[in-house]
Amino acid sequence: MKSSPPSASLSQRLLLVTTTETSARAAPASAPSALLLRWLNEPRDIAALAVFRFLIGGLMCFGSLRFMQNGWIERLYLEPDFHFKYWGFEWVVVPDATGMYLLYSAIAASAALVAIGAFYRIAIVVFWCLFTYAELMDVTSYLNHYYFISMLTLIMCFLSPHRAWSVDAWLRPRLRATTLPAWQTWWLRFQVGLLYFYAGLAKFETDWLLHAQPLNIWLPPHSGLPLLGPWLEMTWVHYFFSWFAFIFDTTIIAFMLWRVTRPYAFLVVLVFHFFTHLFFNIGLFPLIMIFSVLVFFDSDWPRHVLRWGQVSRRPPAEQRFIETARPAGWTPFGAGFACFVLAFCVVQFLTPLRHWAYPGTVLWHEQGMRFSWRVMVREKSGSLQYRVITSSGRQVLIAPRTYLTEDQYREMSGQPDMILQLAHHIGADYDALGLGPVEVYADSLVSLNGRRASAMIDPAVDLMTVKDSLAHANWITAAPDMPPPLQTPLNLVVGK
Repeated sequence: MKSSPPSASLSQRLLLVTTTETSARAAPASAPSALLLRWLNEPRDIAALAVFRFLIGGLMCFGSLRFMQNGWIERLYLEPDFHFKYWGFEWVVVPDATGMYLLYSAIAASAALVAIGAFYRIAIVVFWCLFTYAELMDVTSYLNHYYFISMLTLIMCFLSPHRAWSVDAWLRPRLRATTLPAWQTWWLRFQVGLLYFYAGLAKFETDWLLHAQPLNIWLPPHSGLPLLGPWLEMTWVHYFFSWFAFIFDTTIIAFMLWRVTRPYAFLVVLVFHFFTHLFFNIGLFPLIMIFSVLVFFDSDWPRHVLRWGQVSRRPPAEQRFIETARPAGWTPFGAGFACFVLAFCVVQFLTPLRHWAYPGTVLWHEQGMRFSWRVMVREKSGSLQYRVITSSGRQVLIAPRTYLTEDQYREMSGQPDMILQLAHHIGADYDALGLGPVEVYADSLVSLNGRRASAMIDPAVDLMTVKDSLAHANWITAAPDMPPPLQTPLNLVVGK
């Protein structure tokens, strides 16, 4: 049996082997299996993924530096005395100030290496580990696009966009390639498409479509914007944006996949995310999504851009180097890796559906809310107070702000699992002072999408007897059944 060529990288061996290996190692493939194998490994121009690597790496480097520059390390991690933990990741701790700056500096450095394609395989793994760790340090900081970046870069750990237009390819000529197998692009497309699909499905709610909530609450405060501002107070505009966002999220991937509509769909993407940037403070999310949908363009689009810009009228020199060989059959390694990718995709597809295992609306009980791409679909505001009953029967009222920053309180006051965590922390404090055991109750009033505030936590349940788990939380009350009110603009009349 011939050995693989020295230039073969890990990516060349994922899902496929070179034709020299296949004759001795690959199992015969049935007709459907052979068709699937050929489709997955159809050579695609590497240019698009090389540019994607540069854009995502560069954006994450900028984002990490911006995070430090804006003082968010202090505000989100160093100023709080208490940090909310993810279920199952209680072991993740927040480092001290020096450790935090080293962590984010390492995130920025590894992202920069990913962007330029230097020591790519190590850099992307290091980035994913550090970035994901940082996002698991406090539930308060959860954002859908942080989770999205973790999933994208996890996928990129198995891809090879560094084989062109990179420092690695410059230093190691035998690494260079002009193509990559199609599965690498389709895996990224799946992850991007999944976000849009579930973001659209999450809007298939009566609050969003029939009551224009929460946009009816969020848009009027922007009425001071030039030109567009006065329109944002009009109720029909709130309905228009609600339905536009629903239709956009549910159809944009289909239009991006169809070559005829792709340029127009991309223009709609630009307009949509311009407005999300204009109306909402969601950081780098618009840029992340604009860069991500580029994977739906033909894989050679960067070369066309270069020719249009008259930067290069000849095909790049890298096209003279090796292309990925097409396999003749499945290998044990290739079949095993295919099963891993399939399992990953199945888990990603099913995870956002887990809220169906719980009665009631996820917008209220929050069980299954995170990691489900339910992007900006609810507005919650609330007030919270804990009642502590000591062993002597004495009642003590405790305000959450005794333990939390304003950012933490605003985030946790409408999320039951975070309310439970702080209750246990308060109980542990009393135990440490020798005043336990105690009972801890929560008086929580929460408004969902402008409804009248209702009790979200059963005030008769001692939260010290409740353990956080994946089971149905019967200590969370049922959601209010009345429809949300429609906010109307104030018409002020000045008396004479």
